[in-house]
Amino acid sequence: MKQPLTRTTALALLCTLAFGASACGKKNSGDSAEGAADKSFSYTSTWGKDEPQAKIFRAAIADFTASTGIKVDVKWMGRNGTDTLATEMAAGRGPDLFDTGTDTMGKLRAQNLLAPLEDVLNEKIPGEGKTVGDVLPAAAEEASSDEKGLGLIPHTVISTGVWFDAGKHPDLAKTPPRTWPEFTAYLDKAKKDGRTPIGQDGTVPFYNAYWFYSALVRANGAGSLHALGTDAAAWDKPEVLAAAKQVQQLAEGGYFQKDFIATKYPAAQDKFATGGYDLNINGTWLTSEIKPKLPAGAKIESFQYPAGGKNSVEAGTLGWGVNAKGKHPEAAKKFLAFFQQKKYASRIGTEALNIPARSGVPAPENLTGMQKTITDATVVHKPYDGAPALNAWWTDIFMPLDDKLLGGKITAREFVAQGKEKSAASIKANS
Repeated sequence: MKQPLTRTTALALLCTLAFGASACGKKNSGDSAEGAADKSFSYTSTWGKDEPQAKIFRAAIADFTASTGIKVDVKWMGRNGTDTLATEMAAGRGPDLFDTGTDTMGKLRAQNLLAPLEDVLNEKIPGEGKTVGDVLPAAAEEASSDEKGLGLIPHTVISTGVWFDAGKHPDLAKTPPRTWPEFTAYLDKAKKDGRTPIGQDGTVPFYNAYWFYSALVRANGAGSLHALGTDAAAWDKPEVLAAAKQVQQLAEGGYFQKDFIATKYPAAQDKFATGGYDLNINGTWLTSEIKPKLPAGAKIESFQYPAGGKNSVEAGTLGWGVNAKGKHPEAAKKFLAFFQQKKYASRIGTEALNIPARSGVPAPENLTGMQKTITDATVVHKPYDGAPALNAWWTDIFMPLDDKLLGGKITAREFVAQGKEKSAASIKANS
């Protein structure tokens, strides 16, 4: 069964940005060790060979080799084929280039596996007279960076929204809910009219986490979720309970399909696509995943979770990292600049049906609204507020508790109390 795209393996393959390094048509003479190194590099991909992204990259790789003479040894591993990649890289056996995303940067940084990429921003894009930095939007660069600098060169921008069919629900397209009361009023009316307001693939914990995460971070900004895993006192902040109460209200309101917490991906999003549910909270990859199932006349659009407060917008990226322990990093960087040509970057929008990271390249029609939301945002945060980098806290403490909250097994106050207690124990054990 196809895995949720949020993985990268993230959570994701989360949206589009830009790449870079040097890329000219000059071939190396092979007279030096550096020249020999530049004749090839290895690349391990989390994309399956038949996915649109792989087809785009494969075409660019062929052109790159023809232009530069640099060969690329690529392995299309698919979503689960790179589970041991970090271990292999740490041991010095990994590829020079690999797929990654905003959500995985923290783990890779902790193992010192991300090579610096600031130099790529200065590289010329072949045939365009521009550098990679010239075409990389500030929001994309920020989403691809951390406190140590630029960690990946992106090809896609990702975000999260509440999705609906504007063809069936033009009212949502015209006046989407901007406040929580407006949102719940819509849910109540849909339920009263005999519809199921929300479809949820409840067996995917990081999809369930969208509700609490969006309620907390969109209202309070970057760091508000991440803090819960690093400081137990953060659970005492009133905004944490307020966000949890919103999730409890959803759980108790009967807004999801029956037995939603046991629904296996992609059953809920597929039924949403065919009109069975009004809404689905998901990443920007949703529109490409459900396209084959959409009926004629469907027009999938999104609105932001109605949080209020800072109304922070999620901005993440998918792209490539260069292995800090790789054997041919410079050759890999040359490909990153080569790919940034508009003729390749535009295919992220037209064929992969995601948001291209490069500026001036339009997203597909159903993502133009989201692209503008990200571009116009005054406050942004990374996917899941970087919390997945907290490893065991995210997987063993937060997500199980969040599942219980959304599933109606615990109340908002119990969620906060248990979260604080378990987080305090975890922080103490690892201090």
